[in-house]
Amino acid sequence: MCLTANAPGAVAIIEVCGAVHTAMQQAQCPLPDVGGLQLHTIPDLDDVLLARIDEHTLHIMPHGGRHVVRRVLHWLADHGVSLDSASSHATWPSAQEHEHNMLAALPLARTSLALELLLAQPSRWQDWDGTWTPADDARCARLDRLLHPPLVVLAGPPNIGKSTLLNALAGRTRALVDDAPGTTRDHVGAAIDLEGLIVHWVDTPGLRESDDLIEEAAIQVAQDPLARADFLIAAADATTQWPELPRTADLRLAMRSDLGQRSDADGQCAAAIGDGLEEVVQLIRDALVPEADRTSTRPWKVNAG
Repeated sequence: MCLTANAPGAVAIIEVCGAVHTAMQQAQCPLPDVGGLQLHTIPDLDDVLLARIDEHTLHIMPHGGRHVVRRVLHWLADHGVSLDSASSHATWPSAQEHEHNMLAALPLARTSLALELLLAQPSRWQDWDGTWTPADDARCARLDRLLHPPLVVLAGPPNIGKSTLLNALAGRTRALVDDAPGTTRDHVGAAIDLEGLIVHWVDTPGLRESDDLIEEAAIQVAQDPLARADFLIAAADATTQWPELPRTADLRLAMRSDLGQRSDADGQCAAAIGDGLEEVVQLIRDALVPEADRTSTRPWKVNAG
């Protein structure tokens, strides 16, 4: 990309990021050492100054006329440096910009997992091979959940232990627990650390038909977090049916498993006695930020916004 204004000038600066060695080798253009400068003549075009910023970043400085700049850009394109694709080397931010994004994201890192991954990024960008795929974009979007807590919503019939599960995971009482159906009159939320992944957990009122106008209104209000959920959990126990939800649940969780198991559930727990809590945490964390993402040595294009 061109770092200087789209206007005539004495010198223009074109930045190429990524596998610059491969690109310049194709162009039969010798590279200076990292931190060095070198004058190079592009045949029938211009004399350009090459500045090697780091292993993956090269500044090409031709004369600043618009016509010359356009011809240098075309010359780069002819040798495999795409200027159009969002995943191309020439449009990638420099290593310094990635480090700036990492530093801007540090205040958002609320767990040691997020902090360690962020601090590893400068070296990973330095070792980057210059390739990028849609799978990398998807991986980075999932890793961004370590900085921007996703919304996890638990929904199911009343009186099956949903509030007990929230309290157990939060480590303190955030929802009123009682044997009477309809105890949770509104959705209750808490920020919960799922082994390095902070989530906004919302416990909705038990989904059922009710003659209580206040409870019915609370159930209607709960439709909003149900619709916005990044991760939707359907809850039921051995005696109840799975709830009808706005979309397919990401996880079917059998509650009160000490009173009976369900073969059609993805996971089981009995929060009142602390059984199965670790399984619940791992199921949700691994679905939102899989282990393959957390252990990947590929660089993370951090979204600190």
